[in-house]
Amino acid sequence: YSPNTFDSREEYLTYYPGDKLSRHYGATRAVDDVTVAVSDEVQVLCLIGPSGGGKSTFLRLLGGLEVPTSGTVSFDGQPLPSDENSLREHRRGNGFLFQAFNLFPHLSAIGNVMLPLIQVHRWEQERAQARAEETIERFGLAKHRDKMPAQLSGGQQQRIALARSLAHEPDLLLLDEPTSALDPEMKSEVLDLVEELCQQGQRIILSTHEMGFARQSSDQVVFLADGKLIETGPSEAFFEDPESDQVKGFLSKVMRW
Repeated sequence: YSPNTFDSREEYLTYYPGDKLSRHYGATRAVDDVTVAVSDEVQVLCLIGPSGGGKSTFLRLLGGLEVPTSGTVSFDGQPLPSDENSLREHRRGNGFLFQAFNLFPHLSAIGNVMLPLIQVHRWEQERAQARAEETIERFGLAKHRDKMPAQLSGGQQQRIALARSLAHEPDLLLLDEPTSALDPEMKSEVLDLVEELCQQGQRIILSTHEMGFARQSSDQVVFLADGKLIETGPSEAFFEDPESDQVKGFLSKVMRW
C-alpha cells in the first residue's frame, strides 16, 4: 500500500503497469523510478498529487504517448513495446481525454467524433456517423451535434471530447485532469458522466484534483510528487488512513473546504 510495503500487500498488488519507470527531459526528472502495482480487480485508478508532480507524464507513459527513459510499462502482464508501429496499435485501443478540449475548430461536434473513427480506425462513413450519433445522444448532446466548438459551452465541449474518446469502445480510458478548465457547474456535468462510465464498467486511469471524486469513484489511488511515487493503495484506506506525512499534509489542505 506504500512503496515500502508491497511485499506485505502481495494479496492485493498483483501486477505492475509501471516498473521502475522514469522519464527525463534533460535534467528534469518528470517521472523518477516509479513502480506501481495494481490488482487485476482494479477498474478505476486515480493519480493525485501536487501540480507538477508527474501525473500527466505518468499517464502519457501508460498510454504510449511517451517512451520511458528507463523502466517498463505493462498492461495485463504484457510489456508495452517501444517501436512506433506497435505503440500506435496500443494507442488505437485506448481513449484519451486531456485538460484542453482539443476539438478541431473547423469541424462540427459530430464531425469531431467521426474523424478518428474514419481516419484512425478506418471505419466506413456510414458506420462512423451512426456510432457518433449514438454516442453524442448517450451524452445528452444530440441537439448540439451540428454546432461548431465555438458555439458550445466548456462543459459541452469536454463532453464531446469525451464522446470522441469513447466512440470506438476503448479497452482503457485515460483522462488527464478532465475538469481543470471548467467552472463548478460544468465540472459537475463532466464528473457525473465519468462516474456513469465507472458504474458501467469502463476501465479508467485518470489524474485529478477532485479529491471527493477520487475517493468515491476509484478503486486505487496513486500519489505522485516531484516525479516520485509517495504512496499508493486502495482508495478507502488511502483517504482514511494514509501512511506518508506528505500525503497526510496534502489531504489536510485539499479536503479542508
